[in-house]
Amino acid sequence: MATAKPLFLSVKRDSVCAGDDVDAPHARRFEFQSSVTLGDALSAVIKAGYLAKIAGGKATWIVEADQPLAVVAEQWDSPEFLVDSSTRLTEYVSLGASKPLFFRYWCQVDPAVVFERLKAGRPLPDMFGRDE
Repeated sequence: MATAKPLFLSVKRDSVCAGDDVDAPHARRFEFQSSVTLGDALSAVIKAGYLAKIAGGKATWIVEADQPLAVVAEQWDSPEFLVDSSTRLTEYVSLGASKPLFFRYWCQVDPAVVFERLKAGRPLPDMFGRDE
């Protein structure tokens, strides 16, 4: 019986401060089985400590492929998904492709507001806290 061929997911993230730029673009590869779901893959990336921590513990991240997929927040126990998290990862991300899963840092903007705006297709709040 043949074993399943592993799949490799490339990820990148924004820097959170000037000191974090030293390692930019923060590229990393994760290995998964072909049946991994988006939810399980994202959980593994988060549990691996890939995302930078910030003072105050309230970083907001938008997870993107060809579209926004989820919002991750330091103060949340789990991501909030904009798509079906039980769908195979390969439905959203081309594994091994040059375009990675990207974690966009949205500063310390309330993640619930970011999620609701993305879900409604509305413009995001200013990431630096300057209200519209």
